[in-house]
Amino acid sequence: MDLIQHARDLYAAGRMHDALEAAQAACDRAPKDSEAWWLLGRVSRHTGLPAASDEAFRRASQLDSRLPRPHRVSVERFRALIQEARAGIPPEAARRLESMAVRAQPMPSASQVRAGVDPDALTLGEAAHDVLVLFQVNHENGSGSEDELRALIAQSLSRA
Repeated sequence: MDLIQHARDLYAAGRMHDALEAAQAACDRAPKDSEAWWLLGRVSRHTGLPAASDEAFRRASQLDSRLPRPHRVSVERFRALIQEARAGIPPEAARRLESMAVRAQPMPSASQVRAGVDPDALTLGEAAHDVLVLFQVNHENGSGSEDELRALIAQSLSRA
């Protein structure tokens, strides 16, 4: 089996440390493969290695300019961006969110991933609790600037 696919499968199953080993091996075998480095960046975040994650994202971006280096913000700034985006979403989407609490979480937890949540999910709706969770790291991973981050948050809120 292809190492990158094997790492992806482990990552999706919530086996983060095994996925980390497989992603690192994929990068060692194919050091010019931007996809391998991008995956290593995502897995490294989930295993609590932010510096290694940032370095892997940097390498991926150097190899493929279509892959942005994630724009990181503080928890407070992310919450402020949620409020800004929430104030500017279309009225129909705003009505859907009126009865929901919107909260931020760094990323899906290991138990959430093992229960079937995509480790790269942007949001998680908890209908039984009228809560919409926005995953900060995953939003940042898809945003190369604060404007892109703001737009992605607005898109997530509008689709809720």
